[in-house]
Amino acid sequence: MIFSCPIDGSDVNEKLECEKGHRFNVIEDQIYDFLLKDIEVDKLLARVIPVYESVWAPLGLLFTSGKTYASFLRAIGEFIDGDLVVDMGTGTGKIFDFLNCKTCIGIDVSLRFLTYMKRKRPKVIAVRADANNLPLKSGIADGISSTLVLHMLSNPSFAIREMYRVLKSNGKCSIAVLANVNSLIAKILSRWWKVNLRHYDYYINLLQENSLKVVERKELGPWEVINCIKIS
Repeated sequence: MIFSCPIDGSDVNEKLECEKGHRFNVIEDQIYDFLLKDIEVDKLLARVIPVYESVWAPLGLLFTSGKTYASFLRAIGEFIDGDLVVDMGTGTGKIFDFLNCKTCIGIDVSLRFLTYMKRKRPKVIAVRADANNLPLKSGIADGISSTLVLHMLSNPSFAIREMYRVLKSNGKCSIAVLANVNSLIAKILSRWWKVNLRHYDYYINLLQENSLKVVERKELGPWEVINCIKIS
């Protein structure tokens, strides 16, 4: 099994029970559920799920950065390709259309997003979990991505720590965050989403503090894409 208990870190068996007795569920035989309580998902995002990857995200990215959604995801996918790849905050799992992975794991807190993902991408392992406590064993992933998610978290350091833990040595990670403090669009989006607009140096420092070496940074309008390699 690839799973570990998000509460105590012990191994989880095929019945989704950990060594210390914590039990988890499989929803409709297709979504591994490691959340013990519901986490509120933005109501607007919940409403646009049917058109998120066909209209909402493509138009939003094109308008704000001038880049197509497909080229944005393809570049990230090519960087983190590997046998086992995790997408944290996966949404509809669109990135897996641009990834070569034998074991593909999409993690999100939204049951509706994961249900949609399983309909369109049934080979992806759907996991309902908190990014701050990933229910995955340490050192198993060749690549991890988190696109347009970390800036939504109150404290991204916990999620980045988890990315480091789950990655293999020399594994690759890519994050895309709202982080251009000089961008008017970034300021508007941060107010709209009610999130802190942090400078990209904030994320780079967090990555480096967790032994994730930054090998590339790209500015896409209000967004920053930061690619890293785990060095220890």
